[in-house]
Amino acid sequence: MSTTSADTEASVAAGVHSAIAAYAQALDAGRTDDLAELFVPDGVAEIAGLATFEGQDAIREGFAGFAPAEPQLHLVANTVLTSYTEDEATAVSDLVFFQRGESGWAVQLVGRYDDTLRRHDGVWKFRRRVTTFRP
Repeated sequence: MSTTSADTEASVAAGVHSAIAAYAQALDAGRTDDLAELFVPDGVAEIAGLATFEGQDAIREGFAGFAPAEPQLHLVANTVLTSYTEDEATAVSDLVFFQRGESGWAVQLVGRYDDTLRRHDGVWKFRRRVTTFRP
């Protein structure tokens, strides 16, 4: 059975979307081990203007400092695959971060993810994730 370009794009898109969703779920639950495992061993997580973490151990330790004290929710939308091969892809996504406080859920920030992902041992993982915030 031959694979078409559309089949490849659909497969890559599914893997990329799965990694992006798993990241949001792990981040909101404070599961830093799971979050670090979503990156290749030498992966980079950059939060523009705040910090850059290189490697899974640094990502795990760095994101432990962001562990949620209150319920939180990252909504990721409008993800677009901007380039891809069978083993690497880039994507952009919009981000809205909510936190629940005494008066209910409130938007804390709006931003964007710029991602480069690589197929690693058959699973799509982040090679680089850059988070930028919009004023």
